[in-house]
Amino acid sequence: MRESVMAAARAAPGVTKVVADPDNAAQFTSTIGEETVTSDVTNLFGYLSANPDENADEAIARFVRSMAESLSRAISDDIIVPVIRTRDYVQDAARRGQELLHEPIGADLVVVYMADRPDSMAPIGVKDLPGRALEDVRKTALANLRKSLPKLVEDDGLGFGMLYYVDDNPMLSPSLLLLDEFWESIAARFPGDVLIALPRKDQLFLFADDPKHATGARRLIEVTIEEDFNLLSPQLHARRGGRIVAVSE
Repeated sequence: MRESVMAAARAAPGVTKVVADPDNAAQFTSTIGEETVTSDVTNLFGYLSANPDENADEAIARFVRSMAESLSRAISDDIIVPVIRTRDYVQDAARRGQELLHEPIGADLVVVYMADRPDSMAPIGVKDLPGRALEDVRKTALANLRKSLPKLVEDDGLGFGMLYYVDDNPMLSPSLLLLDEFWESIAARFPGDVLIALPRKDQLFLFADDPKHATGARRLIEVTIEEDFNLLSPQLHARRGGRIVAVSE
């Protein structure tokens, strides 16, 4: 998979150098102009494995386009969105010299502000919005997220909890946690505290906050982690008294 993507990257306009990471079989770096971007094909491989009917060439082409988009510094208000990630994600970026625009929301979870472009969801660095107050970025991002509420899908196929996702932009699904309007819309089903499972970046699972459902939620997380696709957090969380907390064993 990496070799196929690297070949497509070498053929892309503006790419002058593509080098495989000798220490990570899923990663490679590309030089575009004076910038270098690191890419990881793990999620792409998982996506194609889970969707065998998908056109692999088109998926690879989208991936390569997203590399160039991630270097674009043009960030207008209408593409700023809040995306849920873990503290490890921010720390990994810092080790690579990237200072991301982010803030904690509870336990190991953080909001990373990203630029939502057609072929990529790229984190916004502090240097990308110089002089912009975090409060203003948050307000803009949440306003954009609210536009996704009409596309909310509810799935009760689990039988003991609910799956929620944004139909045409599933990477925003976990971010629904940030909206008072979302919690108000599900108050009849979940009138009190809830358990939250975020094993994948494109899904939000909610359960009633009781030990029986905690066991099922943990099993769901374990199964998802074993699938090793688009992973977000192995931690079970809860919303208790309006606060996001980690749930201990």
